[in-house]
Parts: sequence; C-alpha cells; structure tokens
Amino acid sequence: MKKISAVLFSILSFAEIFAGNADGQKVYSVKIDGQISSPQTYIVKRAVRTANADGAKMLVVDLDTPGGDLGSTVEIMETLKNFGGKTVCYVNPNAISAGSLIAAACDEIYFAPNGIMGAAEAVDASGGDIAESMRRKITSYLGAKVRSHNLDNPRRAAVQRAMNDPNFELKIGGRTIKPKGELLSLTAKEAAEIVDGSPLLSNGTAKSVGEIAAVKSLKNPTITELKITWSERAAKYISAVSPVLMGIGFLLIFVDIKSGGFGLFGGIGVGALLVVFIGANMCGLAGHEEVLVFLLGAALVALEIFLLQGFVIPALAGAALMIGSLAWALGGIWTTRNFEYNFGNFADGLAQVVLGLLLALAMLAALWKFLPKCAFAKKLVLETPRDKPAIPSADIGKTGTALTDLMPSGRAAVGGKTLEVVAEFGHIRAGEKIEIVGKKDFNFTVRKVD
Repeated sequence: MKKISAVLFSILSFAEIFAGNADGQKVYSVKIDGQISSPQTYIVKRAVRTANADGAKMLVVDLDTPGGDLGSTVEIMETLKNFGGKTVCYVNPNAISAGSLIAAACDEIYFAPNGIMGAAEAVDASGGDIAESMRRKITSYLGAKVRSHNLDNPRRAAVQRAMNDPNFELKIGGRTIKPKGELLSLTAKEAAEIVDGSPLLSNGTAKSVGEIAAVKSLKNPTITELKITWSERAAKYISAVSPVLMGIGFLLIFVDIKSGGFGLFGGIGVGALLVVFIGANMCGLAGHEEVLVFLLGAALVALEIFLLQGFVIPALAGAALMIGSLAWALGGIWTTRNFEYNFGNFADGLAQVVLGLLLALAMLAALWKFLPKCAFAKKLVLETPRDKPAIPSADIGKTGTALTDLMPSGRAAVGGKTLEVVAEFGHIRAGEKIEIVGKKDFNFTVRKVD
C-alpha cells in the first residue's frame, strides 16, 4: 500500500511540474513614466491587483521618472508591498529623486545600459529649497521608510540615503563612495560595480524586461505588459497641467463676476476646475471609462441648467455623452479591442437605449392623456391662479439697454435704474436694446429688441 501511495505521489508531482512548465511562470510589467503623481498610484495599484489575481511570480516596474509628489511616491512604495511575488524595478533609463525611493522599495533593482538613479534630496513643488528644519524631518522620515523596505539589505538603504542626504558620508569597506556635501547619483556601470565583495546597488544590467526574466532563470516565462488605459494617460497629462488649468479657471471666474454677472467666461472657468478634479480621480475608473463619460455628460447638462441657460450646446453634448455611455455600458465594450469588434456591441447597446427612450415617450404620452382625469392630478400639476397675473411685476414690457454682455446674466439700465437681468435666450451684447419679459427670483428676464 505504501509503495502504491509513493508511486501515485510521484506521478502527481511529475504532472504538477509538467503542467507548471507548460503554463509557464507569469511575469507582469508596468510602465511608470513622467512626474510621479496620483495617476501613477492608481496604475501601480491596478498592476498589483491584476498580477496577484493572475498568480504572477514577478512584477517589473519599468521606471522612467524625474521625480514627483512625495505623498504619491510613499503610496506606491506601500502598494508594492501587497504583491505576492517578487517586485523588480527596471531603471529605464531614469529613477531620479522620488524614482529612487520607488526603486528602493522593490525586492531587486536592474538597470538599463543607460540607466541613472539618484539625486533625491527633498525640494518644494517648484523645485526650490525648503526650510532646513522641514528638510531634516523629510530626510529622516524617508530614510526610515527605505530601511523598513530593506531590512535584509542595509547596504541598499545606505546607498539610497546617500542619494537624498547631502550631509551623509557613504563608506563601504573602508572606501568613501560619497563624501559629505554631495548627492549620490549612479550610472548602470557604477551601480553594478563590485565593492567589498558585492555589487554596490544593482542586481544587474539588462536591455529589456525579457532579459531580466532570463537572468532570473524563470521556467518558460510568459511576460504580460499591463496596458495603460486612455483614462490613465489622460489623467497623467491633466495632472501635468493642473496648476495652469486652475489658474485659468480662477481668473475667468473672477473676471466674469467683476464684470457684473456670471456667464460664458465663468462657465468656462468652472469647467477648467472640473477638468482638474476629474483628472485627479479618473484613474480610479480605469476599466469603467463609461462611468467617467456619463459623469462628464451629466456635468455638461448641469452647466447648461445652472450657468449657461439658453446656450444649448453644453446640454446637447452632455445628452449625447450620457446616451453614448449607456450604450457603451450595455454593449459590454472592451477598450482594448479593435473598432470592428466594438462597433457591433455599441450598436446593440444603442438599440437598448433607444428602446428605453421610446418606452419613456410612450409612458409620457399615456400620463399626458390620462393624468388630468386622476383624482390626485391637481397635486402633481402646478396651475397658475386665474385671479393673479402669471408675472407679478409692473416692469414687464419696459425697455432699456444692456450695460454688460448677457451670457446669459448681467446688468441693464431700465428707466434710470440698474437691474440684474438674465437673457431669455442666447447672448445679448452690451449696448443692445432689451425688453423685460418676466421676473424669476431676484432677476428680470429680458430679450433683445430688434
């Protein structure tokens, strides 16, 4: 019986090994480039989740960055801890400033032949010097953070400290690698140099992610590059110009308010701020871009309703985006598939949306016909009292002159008084003759007099 069990165990073990070789050991790689900011944190989180779900043995962070936001950098460092396999940073070609911290948080570091890593002293958002006391706090914190990721590799923690602390002197085996008063930066050759019996920093130099997998002697490796979605790419670009967009947005809002109303320019300013907000959060919708499109459409409709009454274009564009996003969601469109594949799915989803609109119109027609006959109709339908005028104002019909551009709101001179007015439709230029046609809340509704 024992012999039979041993034979069966051997057969199962051999089958498991054969199956493992057939399937191959999975390697995932993700490209992180540009300034480190919140979009990159979402990309790394998605990479870790995807690689873990697929049982990958290795996650390669293909890094090329000049640095970036410290908060996002620390978040990426913590995220990499959640990967179940081995994390590898591929310095391809730059891991400068915050990039060196991300590299130090990985289990291993490989350089491209032209790779450079270092120059990681803390600076402010504009790249200038920060107060000495704050710099000491940041340097101390970052040093402890790197050490916590390299408990079994104190040399790497010391080398990274030499990259961000100019007052630290790096000595290894009696050799001064970096004197005080400087920051350390290493080329691929320098990082691989043998110092006191082992490489100074890197685990090797490689020309590609595939070469790293070969060096690690993985069995029949299958390499999957995580594709960056269009929303993640857009978020990176928006993040890079966010300060400019915010400046333009605040300026337009201020100018519009000072001009005597809130119209087109104010709406554009609000839109610019909305783009900044969406850009900072849209990466969280990676894989659910249809939700982002729907929210954008809803924002355009809201812009028309609350700020640009009568402008029409935002409402039409918003409605089109909302309908398109619903067709996208119902059609189950994959953003990674080609147009021919997705067109049929989109048509199916659009057909369902059109059917829903037709049903809504049919129900509306039924309500329109039968609702007045219902006992509770008067509770739902607001009627204008017959004994009171629909527009309770003695100023209705008076004419005057627009003092500011009405897009749609602004000021006008009527009967020797300056009034806050709103254009009934479209845009009325300053100096044009207007007529009061109604009153809503505290503003008069006017129209252009030809």
